Amino acid sequence: MINSRKTIFSIIAISLLAALCLAICVPMVTDEAYSVDWARRSSWPSLGFFDHPPLVSWLATGTRVWHDIFAARLVVWGTSILSLHFVWKTARVFSSDRAWTVVALLASTLGGIASGFLLTPDTGLMLMWSIALHESVVAIRNNPKRWLTAGLATGIGLLSKYTMVLIGPVFLWGLIRDAKKQLLSPWPYLGGLVCLLVFLPHLWWQSENNWITAKFQFGHGFSVKQSLVLGSTLPPATSPPPDSPNMILRQNLFSALTAAPGFAELDPKPKPEKSKWERAWQYTGDFAGGVIGLWGVYGMLWFMALISRLRRPAASSNLAPPPGLAIIDAGAFFPLIFFGILSPFTKIEANWPAMHMAALTIWVCSRSVVSTRTMAIATTIHITLLAGLAWILTFPESIPGARSNRMLLESKGYKALGEWVRDTYPHQAIAVDSYQLKSAIRYYAPETPVAQWPGITRGSEYTRGFADDVTVERALLSQSDLTVIAMNSYPQVIEGYEAVSFEGMRVCPDGRI
Repeated sequence: MINSRKTIFSIIAISLLAALCLAICVPMVTDEAYSVDWARRSSWPSLGFFDHPPLVSWLATGTRVWHDIFAARLVVWGTSILSLHFVWKTARVFSSDRAWTVVALLASTLGGIASGFLLTPDTGLMLMWSIALHESVVAIRNNPKRWLTAGLATGIGLLSKYTMVLIGPVFLWGLIRDAKKQLLSPWPYLGGLVCLLVFLPHLWWQSENNWITAKFQFGHGFSVKQSLVLGSTLPPATSPPPDSPNMILRQNLFSALTAAPGFAELDPKPKPEKSKWERAWQYTGDFAGGVIGLWGVYGMLWFMALISRLRRPAASSNLAPPPGLAIIDAGAFFPLIFFGILSPFTKIEANWPAMHMAALTIWVCSRSVVSTRTMAIATTIHITLLAGLAWILTFPESIPGARSNRMLLESKGYKALGEWVRDTYPHQAIAVDSYQLKSAIRYYAPETPVAQWPGITRGSEYTRGFADDVTVERALLSQSDLTVIAMNSYPQVIEGYEAVSFEGMRVCPDGRI
């Protein structure tokens, strides 16, 4: 039985509306502030950054005119609609009567709703992956020239996130399975040339900047230590020895904080070192849980019953695998297989294999009827969960244990902190320990000169020696005293400076420092 089109359209509309409401209600997270700051830097538009290729900053262009995260999130919302459009076009190639079901299924997942408002490098990746899937399917079926546009989408996707490279094996599998003759034609190779030409300016930027992004991403993704040459003019901080005056300051502070309201947490006790097998098991479980989390209710249902059900194709006019379906098969499972193989050896973030979702929704709907009732229930649960998250971020004290929520730690209190810094240090440059703190302060107090001090946390775009940062660093070094605001609870040793005070601070739910 064909699902009610009216209900399906309602699910799509409600999911998109929920994403738009969350774009308004959810506080800005620090990684979004980081991308917005890239977009507002004097050297914009840049061809590259320390952490990621440049497309995420280009998507935040609107914040140069309207200094509000919603200006960027509105673009994200638009790209999510465009992504769904290309998923619909691809699904319609295989089964026109189920194409809207595919869109409703994808739009109503937890990952689908979240990707509709959060500004991340995945924003451009998901859009370009969806376009590349569609163009490659069309190329394999009847128009080999569309490999040019598939290559174009792939090149732009690489400018958003390097994991776009995983579309290459997907293309190859589709060609081998469904269009071997095209391997003897020039079009797939011309598509690859188009991809290279689009990506070439970023490669040139990389070569001029010691391949810093490629090295960082390789080290981040594979847990490999990289020697990254940074351009900060500040002397790197180092950890204090146990008997140093800095540690005595810390001990005195924490002795006082344990009795102070709002500082009930004690120092986390060191945990026993895990064996490599225990870490492998944990990392693999985190990976599986992250993938299921992207799908939400659907993921939990499929984890229990999907394999047995989907081995029996549902009655359809397209029982025989049509040309191009191999692209969908590979697009659905290759990212999962690739990151699944890596997961025992390194920590895989839930969003890294998220591009599989576009193809997997098509794969699922081509083999099984997903009832509108199931989708309606799942949509309600997902929106309720995300609305609950928005509530926690706004009123964290209303939920026991909410203080440890990761989204809370990355979004709540930075506005109050920025205002406090602006009022407390109106004529003084300050330092922070991380890019998260600097980008948040620059967002909420853009007139305050702030630098990330190297050596406390990992390097970032702010420790690369960019002209604007060097100006603040020189101002710091010219001052008689130095203030460092840090999430790190250990007062670092900095050459040329003596630690004279170490204070603890917390942003309370009502905005007080």
